[in-house]
Amino acid sequence: MISIELLLKHMAWANQEIYKAVQKLDSVVLDYYIVDPEWHIKRILIHTVFSSHAYEKRLAEVETKVAITPPELNNPDSPEVIDELLNHLERIDTAALKYVDMEDKDIHWEVNGEPKTTRASTLLSQMIFHSAEHRAQVVAALDDKGVRDINLDDYSVFSFINQQ
Repeated sequence: MISIELLLKHMAWANQEIYKAVQKLDSVVLDYYIVDPEWHIKRILIHTVFSSHAYEKRLAEVETKVAITPPELNNPDSPEVIDELLNHLERIDTAALKYVDMEDKDIHWEVNGEPKTTRASTLLSQMIFHSAEHRAQVVAALDDKGVRDINLDDYSVFSFINQQ
């Protein structure tokens, strides 16, 4: 049966590969979106990193009573932000691997003073699926504008396993 460890390793690999593939495109694509112009590719890439950071902090059970501070970005308005995001993803995705053997316990935190609880396995699963959803959203935004340089099939779990 496929393990959460393999899914996390796939996520880390696919995140790096998709971000690098977007980085190779003309920087104008960072402003592409599907429906809502507020959710352009650059914002999606940043949001994915910030969310992964938050999931990892929740798993580490730090900052449970305060809003999680997102990782600092020196160039958020520049195409160079992708380099920063790649570095953050490497750190976050590597850190997430240490939770594959953790007890599937309740994780507690607060959002705006409201208590939240979920299982560790749910947080790990959400981290994986959230990332995949947004990789697909990025590729859909590119495809919508006629840019078909990135094929999600090249970044599937099948592809990951076959390249190892």
